[in-house]
Amino acid sequence: MAVHDELGGLEALAARLPFHPDDQAAVVALYERWCTSRHPKDLALLELWLYCFVRRYFLIRMLREPHLSEVELEQLIGDTFLRLRRQLDSVREVERFVSWVGTACRNAFLNYLRALRRRPIPEPYDPPVEAPEAEDHLARGDLARLLPVLAAAVERLPDFLREVARLALLEGLTYHEISRRLKRPPGTVRVYLSRAFRRLRQDPALQEFL
Repeated sequence: MAVHDELGGLEALAARLPFHPDDQAAVVALYERWCTSRHPKDLALLELWLYCFVRRYFLIRMLREPHLSEVELEQLIGDTFLRLRRQLDSVREVERFVSWVGTACRNAFLNYLRALRRRPIPEPYDPPVEAPEAEDHLARGDLARLLPVLAAAVERLPDFLREVARLALLEGLTYHEISRRLKRPPGTVRVYLSRAFRRLRQDPALQEFL
């Protein structure tokens, strides 16, 4: 099941789960049940939660890190989700499943930062790249609280940025999907998204998540 291709954004993913995405006990129970039964329905729910977690983690990173481009965000989400999907059998302690996912996301981001440092020609306007704190409280934050704040911030964007940001952040569409939907070149979509993210990072209501 290609969740990252077939479903929309975080809100759509969360609505399909029978529990809140931050209910760790329910997630662990689901994972334990899948480990025992290998039932396709349990796997489908596990994939939904996994993609929701991964996308939220890197979405927050996108808001926090000016040097993380929209293209790289999309790549990180897809690569991390697929890698974790392949490694679902590798968790030794069932009760640590959620921590395992969070650690994998953080390591993927750290690897991105290391690769960024090795780039031969850094952008002159980019700030110094620093590693995130050891514990990322936002990765465990309340999705139900973040989404309305983000949606409201998107609505405050100028008209020419609002629709692109809404499709990318709230519906989870790719550049090419947005390009087709709005009948705009992919390059234009990238420029608009870059401007939208710049404004969102400055939105007062989002500061507690940054």
